[in-house]
Amino acid sequence: MRRRSLVLVAGITAGALATGAGLYSTYALMTPVPAVAGEAIERPSVATPVETVVLPGYGASAVGPLDERGAVYAGTDLDTLRPIASITKVVTALVVLDAKPLATGEAGPTITLDAAAGSLDEEYIARNGSYAPAREGLQLTQRQLIDLMLVWSANNYADTLATWAFGSVEAYVEAAGAWIDRQDLEGLQVADATGFSPQSAATPRALLDLARLAVAHPVVADSTGLQRIEVPGVGAFENRNTALGLDGVTGLKTGTTEEAGACLLFSGSAEVEGEIVEVVGVVLDADVHAQAAADTRALLTSVIDDYRAVELGTAGEVVARWRAPWGDEAELRIAEDARELVWGDATSQSFVPTPALPPGGGAPADPLMIVQLGGEQLDVPLEWSGRIGGPDLWWRLTQPLREWGILTE
Repeated sequence: MRRRSLVLVAGITAGALATGAGLYSTYALMTPVPAVAGEAIERPSVATPVETVVLPGYGASAVGPLDERGAVYAGTDLDTLRPIASITKVVTALVVLDAKPLATGEAGPTITLDAAAGSLDEEYIARNGSYAPAREGLQLTQRQLIDLMLVWSANNYADTLATWAFGSVEAYVEAAGAWIDRQDLEGLQVADATGFSPQSAATPRALLDLARLAVAHPVVADSTGLQRIEVPGVGAFENRNTALGLDGVTGLKTGTTEEAGACLLFSGSAEVEGEIVEVVGVVLDADVHAQAAADTRALLTSVIDDYRAVELGTAGEVVARWRAPWGDEAELRIAEDARELVWGDATSQSFVPTPALPPGGGAPADPLMIVQLGGEQLDVPLEWSGRIGGPDLWWRLTQPLREWGILTE
């Protein structure tokens, strides 16, 4: 009898253990496995030096990047309207070309000078303005008139071009005002085609945007970048912009009147760390053109010197890591070398994505590290390495014991 009781007790105990084991196993296998949290790896911030721009100590000036409308790197008296002398002829060229388009390399229509156009040179000789020889019956192309106006700054050919395109200088001025409004060039006004009038005026800020439009127009950019022109029946002329071709100056326009002083609207470019950087700028109210040219070169050189290459990351660099308790690992790495050319004072801050990864699930596609560099936000492509798979059966069966403190690793 006693033996039968012991067998019964043993059977009950074994059954209970089996039931308990079954319940435990069911609990362990049904308990959700949590997602694995990621950890971003701290990245150092990068800072570039404060800019040191050499601005002229007179008049007004401004300089900024070519490719960003409204942007100013540095300047003085940016929003005061000032006479701009023959810089006005850049507007004349753009307005005429808007009405009578030309492509690079095209000569355009032939224009025959009438008696009024043929005598304009004498008028500007009397007014002590720049001119090029003219006579009634002379035939020139539209492009030749543009070159005489922009390269040699011939006032008589600016008036001739405007009259040919619009019927009169007065009609041109009206058309120019409408064009300025369409281009949203607040701070720019024209009263004539030449800039001889002190009412043709602009702010340095507006002149930067005018320069951007000029560089973007292939005919104007080409013409203002010519060192020399030769026009049959008129003569050969050197560009009045004596800074052209020096220290990276690529073009645009001089201007000199008593009211405006000596002025220079300029474009420039240089190679920095293997990249081409382009800027536009203006110097107003120098005593003489030689001073404006020298100060333009110094200004451009100082601006170019303030570009810095910032390394945002190197290919293969680990920026975040995930470690699962059961041993699986995943990493986010920078996909390729990343760098950015920045101007002036800027500090970097990196933001790395660290989403929780579900076991056995897919990682988010096309991950990006966001780098705030000064006022610019940059995307750096990342790529995944490794994978967080699901835990094996043994880990899942023993996980409750670890959570209860019964089992330690």
